[in-house]
Amino acid sequence: MAGVSWIQRLYWRYLSKPVAHRALYLHAMDTPIGSILELGMGSGERIRTVLGLCRTPEATTQLRYAAVDPFESAGTDVLHISLKGAHRLLNEFGVKAHLIPGEPASGVMRVAHTVLPSDLIIIDGFWNEASENGGAVAKWLPRLCHSKSAIFASTAKGGNLVRVPTPSTASEQNNATKAA
Repeated sequence: MAGVSWIQRLYWRYLSKPVAHRALYLHAMDTPIGSILELGMGSGERIRTVLGLCRTPEATTQLRYAAVDPFESAGTDVLHISLKGAHRLLNEFGVKAHLIPGEPASGVMRVAHTVLPSDLIIIDGFWNEASENGGAVAKWLPRLCHSKSAIFASTAKGGNLVRVPTPSTASEQNNATKAA
């Protein structure tokens, strides 16, 4: 987003829905983001909004995006984006996508070994170390982020996203030269 007027900023700070995502939206407007990792895409509306608001750093030619999500296997009881729909959505924004179907317990290790540390990490519903998925996320989080990463997490799917501290064991800088 080129420049945000004061009226747009006012809307995103006080009137945007859902209220649980306002802090994430404000961060996306204020901070250049070169890469995003999302654990749990849900309906895809959150990432659609974030991609519409964020701006990339000067040296970045294309935004990198990775997601771990059950996609079609999530069930029919909740509104959920399909794998094909996720690719279509991300192509609209010209984003280089790395989508991994499955639960975070199995997918987060694959992301840690194949994708560079991300500038923005969104953890939707897997911020509970007592569960298998939450334990896997906590174990691999230092490899998924760097010291300047912003991490927004919620303990319940679709819950209030709160910024959490970056692990002290995260790498000092984003290794942009590491092979992806």
